[in-house]
Amino acid sequence: MSTTAPSRGLAFHEPPPSAWARLFCLPHAGGSASLFRAWQKELGPDIEVCPVQLPGRENRLREPPLRELPRMMDLLVDVVSALPDKPFALFGHSMGALLAYELARALRERGLPAPLHLFVASYRAPQTLATAPATPSTHDIDVAEARRLGAALSLSGEMAEEMLALMRGTLLADTALCESYRFQPGPPLTCPVSAFRGIDDYVPEDATEAWRELSTGRFATQTFLGDHFFLRNTPRGLIQNLRRSLVKRPASPHPQAQEPHR
Repeated sequence: MSTTAPSRGLAFHEPPPSAWARLFCLPHAGGSASLFRAWQKELGPDIEVCPVQLPGRENRLREPPLRELPRMMDLLVDVVSALPDKPFALFGHSMGALLAYELARALRERGLPAPLHLFVASYRAPQTLATAPATPSTHDIDVAEARRLGAALSLSGEMAEEMLALMRGTLLADTALCESYRFQPGPPLTCPVSAFRGIDDYVPEDATEAWRELSTGRFATQTFLGDHFFLRNTPRGLIQNLRRSLVKRPASPHPQAQEPHR
């Protein structure tokens, strides 16, 4: 069993004693750790699910959300490096996919262990963003999702708008972070990458396939029923994919610290 102290950057974190690896999960813009609340039960005792709670949401609602990628990377590196005793993988949905990719790069820059696997969902490969055709803005997409959530919770129109008002500062900060991002070319990652999308996702298939270019490791892609927010119902096929990808291999040692990229 790990004796490492729990990180304040995690929520709904219930580590099973028998887990051999961790899965750090990063949400979409405006999203929170509760998106991954059910994943520990779904994935079982071999993988420790670590839902990352970013500032400005749920139990960190009083903290100002971060608008700059470098500050976000400092925070995320601290969250991952605070739990150094097990190998780990990264999962990100939408904005979380961008953060997970840049986190893998930031860990390499600092000479820290590499992820076992990078899982990304519903986000264009970062090198394609500059030439992407016009799509709905991050803010508009997530406002619509917040309103859908209010309806799903049977909130009155007034209560739904109050919830949206509480989230607005976080949505605007997340939107600023995504829309100010500029891809910086560099050496590819070396870990396997799996890229997912919904069949009705606004992220096209070719932009999902383009994640292949960002790592020399194995690459796989899979499409699920649903739209950009297909994760909201925790697709069984996705959980099965994660479980298959994170089977412990006796010959695979804990990833060693990497040489910082210079």
